[in-house]
Amino acid sequence: MADDARRSQPPPKTAQAILGRRALGIGIALCLAGLGLAGLQALQTLLDRPNEAVVRTIPDVLAIWREEEPSALFWAFLLIITPPLALIPNAFGTLHRQPLPRISARTRWAIVAVSALLVVAGVGVGAVFGRAEVAVATPVGVSWLKDGKVREYWSWGAATTIAAACVRRDASGGGDKAGFALNYDVTFPTGREARLVRTPDKLADQVPRLAVLDQRLRATGVPRFTSAEAACLEHYGRALAPAERETLGALLKR
Repeated sequence: MADDARRSQPPPKTAQAILGRRALGIGIALCLAGLGLAGLQALQTLLDRPNEAVVRTIPDVLAIWREEEPSALFWAFLLIITPPLALIPNAFGTLHRQPLPRISARTRWAIVAVSALLVVAGVGVGAVFGRAEVAVATPVGVSWLKDGKVREYWSWGAATTIAAACVRRDASGGGDKAGFALNYDVTFPTGREARLVRTPDKLADQVPRLAVLDQRLRATGVPRFTSAEAACLEHYGRALAPAERETLGALLKR
């Protein structure tokens, strides 16, 4: 029995070769996925340069934000991550119980090549279809830029609704670490939204300028929907001067 067990075990060199082959498969899979993600990030940064060049020419910026293409990015990440991590380790025997996968070396490297092509395709999908638009709000209106060109523009006089809120949200609701969320969004006829306040960054500078815009929108009778909680206003008001805290509260009133 003991002799049979010993004979059934692979020789030490064979065991090392198996471990080496499996480690190679895992390494190739991780490298392909990592290079794909890094390539997508680098390509998006490169393609964003025309937008950045236009933004630098705008003298009076009220707010800047990015609008991603979530469906395109989903497929891009799926193509970049899934093929190498699902196919390559399996081809190199990582997920097999038997000592060696029952495929030839040529087939293994063919699977690596196909996975690499799918990663490249994912980078292409993300770069071509997943490019974000950059929205720029000024005291005059809002422009949506893509590839350095204005895709859409609206003046504040075309605003259809205002949604402003400062409320408590749970961890899954998109609030910050303290569980609060602040927003001031202006909607236009096509459904586009100017998301003027989303984070507390530079809130002290934004509040007085936003108050001027809010007065103009009130004067034109734009419908507004607001909600404010005292705890939320207190949370964001800690970084503001007394006058700015009062102005923030006024922004969230009907």
